[in-house]
Amino acid sequence: MTTFIILHNMIFEDECDLNAPIQDVVEAPTPIIEMVVDENLRFKQFLARQKKLRIKVLILNSVMH
Repeated sequence: MTTFIILHNMIFEDECDLNAPIQDVVEAPTPIIEMVVDENLRFKQFLARQKKLRIKVLILNSVMH
């Protein structure tokens, strides 16, 4: 509750600053995205990463118990 009140007050104070200079929005450049042609390859890579993570979790769980 305290956090909510503090954040609310910070937002309220920020919005009340009517004399603040207006800042122009600068648009970011469009990122270059590599498109994957073979969706099956992408899905197989995802499954391989998931399997590695699952194995690591199983190993960590077995070591901790």
